[in-house]
Parts: sequence; structure tokens; C-alpha cells
Amino acid sequence: MDEIPLSVVLITLNEEKTLERCLRELPSGVELIVLDSGSKDRTVQIAESYGAAIFYRNFDNYSAQKNAAISFASRQWILSLDADEVLSEALRSSLLETLKQEDAFQKFTAFKVRRVLVYMGKKLRFGKARDLPLRLFRKDQARFHGAIHEKLAVQGKIGCLKGELLHYSYENLDDYFARFNLYTRRIAQNHFEKKKSIFLPLHIVRPWTEFFYRYFIRLGCLDGKAGYSYALVSSLYAFVKYEKLREIYLLEEKKP
Repeated sequence: MDEIPLSVVLITLNEEKTLERCLRELPSGVELIVLDSGSKDRTVQIAESYGAAIFYRNFDNYSAQKNAAISFASRQWILSLDADEVLSEALRSSLLETLKQEDAFQKFTAFKVRRVLVYMGKKLRFGKARDLPLRLFRKDQARFHGAIHEKLAVQGKIGCLKGELLHYSYENLDDYFARFNLYTRRIAQNHFEKKKSIFLPLHIVRPWTEFFYRYFIRLGCLDGKAGYSYALVSSLYAFVKYEKLREIYLLEEKKP
């Protein structure tokens, strides 16, 4: 197995349902780094079966966790993935071809990937279900920041890989709403700590405008039943996180 100058880095917590699908599509010869925060299922055993180096750290926020995982990597390029993301064959080929180019290290600091959501078993084409996150980057030139929706800060020229990163984020609606509840609670708490205010009129109409934007303006209607379902449940996200923030403020007001 030939070594390639790439470390694949993941943070995990109870990811046995999705992790193997992610790991089996990785190219051979990579260094695999998994930073776990206390999984109670088979996550660690699955990662070890694919040759991963396992490290442990209590979770505080996503950026800190991902930056800590990067610190354990030893190769010059980092591919940061989540356990529910899978490289398509085209993306894997593009990744390997890019790493073989002698001038890639000098020309580029990072690369974006085309990520597409797989929802209800369907690859969504519309409705804000696709994005271009930065995922491949030089280890010494990039760091994550932001407590909830972490972003990668880089300096230098950015390229874009071919192919798709398939995002199997939600197994079913039960899984969607479990994650929905977790993230909206964390965001509400983060907003409270930053003393963010609530503009009530906007808060009330946001679900309706968000659904209209995703389903009609961003053409989620062309994705059939899956597109309708995704636009509908997504439209509740902004409303619920601010409703939870409002509840936190009300509880604080009641304290003696």
C-alpha cells in the first residue's frame, strides 16, 4: 500500500450506523485520525478495523474538537470529514489526482467539495440541499472557528475538486428531529451566552418565508416528495431555535 500525503480526520460520538459507509470509500494509503468523545456503541471498533489512530477528548464545541483532531495528523494535506459523509467515486479520483500534482502544494491552500444531501434515500438537487464546504487543506494553513456551525478559515488560493461528497445526514425523520432538537438547543444556548436579542415579528414569519424560499425560489418542488418534506421541516429550524432562546430568557427572568 503506497502512502499518500493525506490525513483523513474525523470527530465521532456514537457513529456506528454511518461510520463504516464513510471509511470504506476512502482511498488506500491515507493516514486515518479519529478523535472520539466517549462513544458507547461500536464506533471505535469500526474505526480500528480500518486502521485508524484513535484519540479521545471531551467535547466542548465543534471547532475546538476538529482543531484538536487536526493536531494529531502528521501529513501535509488534511481531508476533514463527518462520519455521515461519503466520497463518490468521482470525488475520490479527483482527490487522488490533485494530490499527485507536483504544483498543487505551491498553488493552493485548500479545496472546496460539492456536497449534496441524501434525504429519504434521494439525492436532492434543489432547495438549499447542496453547498461547497472547504474540506481539503494544508495542515499548517487552516483552522476551524465558530462554536456551532464551524467554518474553516484559510489564507491563499482555493480550488474545487470534481465529484460529489454525499451527505447521509438523516437516517429517517426520527433521526432528523433528534439532531434538530440537539442543534437548536445548542444554538439557543450559544445565542443566550452572546446576549443575542429576538426580533419577534421576524421570528414569527420566518418559517413561512423559509419554506417559500426553499420550495419555490430554490426549486425544492422539483425534488418531489423528498423536496417538499425537506423544505417543510427545515422551515421550522429558525423558528424553534429562537423559541428556545426566548424560553431561556423567560426562565432567567423568573430566577430570584
